[in-house]
Amino acid sequence: MQKSIFLLLLIQLPFMLLSAQPSRALQAANQSYQKKEYAEAIRQYEEILLEGYHSEALYYNLGNAYYRSGEFGRAILSYRRALKLDPGDENTLHNLQVAEARLPDPVGKIEQSGVVKAWLSVQNALSTLSWSIFGLVLLWLGGAGIAGWLLGGRPRSRKIALAGGVLLLVLSLFPFLLAYGRAQQEFFSNKAVIMVEQAPLRAAPEEDSQELLPLYEGVTVEVLDAIGSWKKVRLEDATEGWLPGDVLEGV
Repeated sequence: MQKSIFLLLLIQLPFMLLSAQPSRALQAANQSYQKKEYAEAIRQYEEILLEGYHSEALYYNLGNAYYRSGEFGRAILSYRRALKLDPGDENTLHNLQVAEARLPDPVGKIEQSGVVKAWLSVQNALSTLSWSIFGLVLLWLGGAGIAGWLLGGRPRSRKIALAGGVLLLVLSLFPFLLAYGRAQQEFFSNKAVIMVEQAPLRAAPEEDSQELLPLYEGVTVEVLDAIGSWKKVRLEDATEGWLPGDVLEGV
């Protein structure tokens, strides 16, 4: 028995050590940040990312370090990556707004309606998996209600089972819609951030095409299409145009 326990611990030891490494590295990076050694903190945070460890807190701290260093484009990119993992985090949303306010020429944004804001707030309350499970539970309960209607005895009980089953089946649509929207944020994001000081948005994927407007480091765009090394993008005010792919870094 003791040999089995020793063997189990021996097998688990490398995994325990590996899981402890990011924690120690994060603690060291956070200490550098607290000492206002922002360049060193950035180096440490980036090393953790290179090792394959990703988390909302890591990107958030990295964004703060970049912001304190005056690298607002990198700060915005880090905050965007943090929000991809946790879209509803209020601290990250606030810091993103503060960083975007430092851009030299902010692109106009379309104000979201109250209904859209409320829907997104609910959508971001749970993960894709959690909303999917919630939808499946309602779907199964709705199916049970329909089965009760088909197999029930008393007319009153059958009516209640039918009404409850239909209601639950209809309600199950909403968690699935919320799961779909959250999945778009988590897994199918086409957002990218401009990483050069200035890049002209052009009407066509050619260097000599018409310049629509200048864009600056830190501006977030949505990538729509690609031709060669050029990316077709859409700004938050719905303006569309083309940018060289090497000026962008994906969220």
